[in-house]
Amino acid sequence: MLTKYIFKSLLLVLATSPVLAQNTAWFELNQSYKSGIELLEKGKYVAAAGQFTQVEQSSTRSSAAVELNPEVSLLKENAQYYLALCALELGNDDAEGMFLKFIAQHPVNSNTKLAFYQVGRSYFAQKNYEKVVEWLTKLDRNSLSGKESAEYRFKLAYAYFELKDYKNAEPLFAQLKGEQNIYNEQSIYYNAYINYLNKNYTVALTEFERLKGSKAYENSYPYYISAMYFLDKRYDDVIKYTVPILKSTKQLYETEMFRIVAASYFAKSDYTNAGIYYQNFQQKDLGKTQNNQDNYQIGYTWFKLKDYKKAIVELEKLSSADEYFQNGMIALGESFLKTNNKQGARNAFFKASKLTVDKELQEEGLFNYAKLSYELDFHQVALDATQLFIKTYPRSNKLDSAKTLLGEILLSTKNYKDAIEILESIPNKNKEAKEVYQKVTYYRGLEFYNERAFQNAISAFMRSNASAVDPDVESLSTYWLAEAMYEVRKFGESVDNFEKFLDMPVSRKTDVFNFAHYALGYAAFEHEAYRKAATYFSRFLQGNEKDRNTINDAVLRLADSYFVLKDYGDALTYYNRIVSSNATGEDYALFQRGMIQGLQGQNDEKIATHKSLLQQYPRSNYADDAGFEIAYTYFIKNDFDIAKNDLSGLITKYPRSSYVPRALITIGLVQLNQDQDDAAIETFKRVVSEYTTTDEAKLALESIKNIYLERSDAAGFLSYANTTSIGNLSTSEQDNITFQAANNRFLKGDYQGTFESVNAYFDKFPNKPIHDKHAKFIRAESLVKLNRPNESIPDYEYILNDWTSDYTERALISISKIYLSQKKYNEAIVHLKKLELTSEYRAHYGYAINNLMESYANMNLPDETLQYAQFVRDFEKSSQEEKLRADLYSGKANLVTGDKAEALKYFTLVADKTQTVTGAEAKYNVASLQYQKGDFKTSLATAFELTNKMPSHDYWVAKTYILIADNYVGLKDNFQAKSTLQSIIDNYESDDDDILAIAKGKLAAIK
Repeated sequence: MLTKYIFKSLLLVLATSPVLAQNTAWFELNQSYKSGIELLEKGKYVAAAGQFTQVEQSSTRSSAAVELNPEVSLLKENAQYYLALCALELGNDDAEGMFLKFIAQHPVNSNTKLAFYQVGRSYFAQKNYEKVVEWLTKLDRNSLSGKESAEYRFKLAYAYFELKDYKNAEPLFAQLKGEQNIYNEQSIYYNAYINYLNKNYTVALTEFERLKGSKAYENSYPYYISAMYFLDKRYDDVIKYTVPILKSTKQLYETEMFRIVAASYFAKSDYTNAGIYYQNFQQKDLGKTQNNQDNYQIGYTWFKLKDYKKAIVELEKLSSADEYFQNGMIALGESFLKTNNKQGARNAFFKASKLTVDKELQEEGLFNYAKLSYELDFHQVALDATQLFIKTYPRSNKLDSAKTLLGEILLSTKNYKDAIEILESIPNKNKEAKEVYQKVTYYRGLEFYNERAFQNAISAFMRSNASAVDPDVESLSTYWLAEAMYEVRKFGESVDNFEKFLDMPVSRKTDVFNFAHYALGYAAFEHEAYRKAATYFSRFLQGNEKDRNTINDAVLRLADSYFVLKDYGDALTYYNRIVSSNATGEDYALFQRGMIQGLQGQNDEKIATHKSLLQQYPRSNYADDAGFEIAYTYFIKNDFDIAKNDLSGLITKYPRSSYVPRALITIGLVQLNQDQDDAAIETFKRVVSEYTTTDEAKLALESIKNIYLERSDAAGFLSYANTTSIGNLSTSEQDNITFQAANNRFLKGDYQGTFESVNAYFDKFPNKPIHDKHAKFIRAESLVKLNRPNESIPDYEYILNDWTSDYTERALISISKIYLSQKKYNEAIVHLKKLELTSEYRAHYGYAINNLMESYANMNLPDETLQYAQFVRDFEKSSQEEKLRADLYSGKANLVTGDKAEALKYFTLVADKTQTVTGAEAKYNVASLQYQKGDFKTSLATAFELTNKMPSHDYWVAKTYILIADNYVGLKDNFQAKSTLQSIIDNYESDDDDILAIAKGKLAAIK
């Protein structure tokens, strides 16, 4: 329908034509035309068509002049257009043809473009959208206005939309949705929908939300809003918005909306509500659109709700190999496990393991497939799958579990070696892995034990126990560990493990529990824990052992334990039990009975018992033992001739007995006791030559050596030893023997012989002799004893070049003594300081600081003297006398520094506390200081106290008499002074000091 604007324009054109105004025909046509326009505007299309027909057909009735009038022609052209328009409005089939005819006949008519629009409208009514686009795009949209423009744009946009040309449709809808027209709401909807299709969800959501409250679209737009909330993961908004709508309105896309709400609850892990809405969805959908994602999510929902049967139904619908299928197979496998269908679960996990969509799910599938294959006894498949898993996923968090599983598989196939290898690659084993590792190492240990590879067995059993989870396995592993320890002679560890086994509650259920007492007894016996051995042999005998031989053996070992413990009464009880029962081992029991009698001093009874053994069991394994013990007992009794004869008879009767060399050794000892040293040497030499490989040969050689060394003939022994196969002594052995000869002389006090022997030792072994420091030390000490101290100093210095020597401290003491005796205090101090700083023995430290104090005092070094005097006082091992001597030297040091008051204090302190030589020297110094002050009488009194109370200290008494003489001189009593000095000269006997020289000098001065 044309707008009024078009109608008024045409009327204006017609009204301004001067030619028509003057023409009657024109007037009539114009009236018909105007009537047609008015009727058209009123929607009276039939009547209007009649008027336009009159105008259009007037050519047959009009005059030629009218026909030729251009305005009339235009009027008729327009009437033809309006006729087509009326036909279009009336829905006539020929309307389109009429427009096409008009367009073809009047291409330049102003209504021709409008004709394009009308043809487009016609095709739009027919839903021929391709034609709509074809005709409407020929029209300049700017030639239309008002509602015709809106209609034109909407229908063109809709045609594009139907043709899925959203690119051209969207701008037109976008214009219309912003205008006030009848297409506004529709345009909003389609614009939103196009943006939705183009995934411009923000724009689409905004536009769809503008439709809230729209009646026309109330059953459709909520679906899109719900969908976009869901796509934007606004699950709470989906639920808040969509659930009420589904309850209050009937929706066009209700099925989809149920799916969206269910999926939103699923995304929120609200499986209860998800299940409700998925049920609603399925009831509406009836399987028409349910896809793999739905199958998975519905199945997983039931899985989480623990309705595993429903979960299985849904998850088994999964088909295509996508991420949902892989996820679903994992959930399906778990569901089958919950319904105890391991085979179904295994198949599901296998399918998941074959997909690469999600590597983690593929990993989980393979692991569970391997595990279930093992549980269902598909051991080879399980082995292959587990090895594949470990190889494919070396960094998996299930790696340790996979290794544990592989260990279990290998355990079941008895491949313990490989099982251990794989399980030991797990750094931090969980309980399951430890349990498997405990078992495989235990069984591997048994393999090693049976192969007699006991060290390997021990290692395996210890590793098994280190991962103990199963107490039964731990118990048995501990038992066999103890047995293996026994086999490698680690008897202490064997005992510990047997005891540990017996302490385990579960051990009582084992078949070896009582036998463990027996085994423990043996281990304890070998470990020399005889009391413990006796305890466990007793416990074994109290058990339910049936084997008589084992019982008899336990009785004998129990007796042996008591024997070693010197509990001879109990030992005899059990030996006698064997004898009285005539059990196996009676000959051994008799032998031991005799040994006990001998140990109890019943030598005659011992001899009788052993002779009884020889009478009853002449072929016993203990016959030669008994024969030797009889002869040896005679030796003990000092019946040397009988002993020698019996031993000789033993050698003759049992020439291959192990007792022969022992018999010869004993004969040699008899000969030594009878002072037949040369004969003894020959007997011992026979042992060496004939029984070279025995311990007795070594003993015999040692005895020969001792005889030679007693004779101080080391060279003779070495000469003999080198002729024997066992005496082919190494250089070190010869070194030891030669040095021993020299050291023996030193120990006997033969210092000249020591000096010569050490020189011979160094001559024989010039290159790094073994005992070089020890030898030099005893040579140096011998030289000191021989009053040749200066010759000893090089040996001491040699020793002191090595601060790790056993003789270092002793050498420091000895050399310092030499220098001190020679008053070479500088040299003495050097060695005393070393001794002070390095001594391991506190006594040596005390020696060092005392003599350093004295040395510094003799060198008039007061500061050092005072320092070491304090060290002596502070030393915890210093004696009272040493501390008083330190005070004395402190006084002397103060004299040197001129502090006589401090010196007097120290001298007085010492003099009051001791009457030893230290006290005498201190007393003298007190008297001397009094003299120096001119207090002659007090000095005399102090001096006479010293001579009266300490008369045994000759030097200080004599020195004090000289001081007395000085005091007499001071008192001008020269007579007494001369008499005193003359008395000293007449009576003092020592020439080793300066007393006589001083006395004579002073006497001469007085005279």
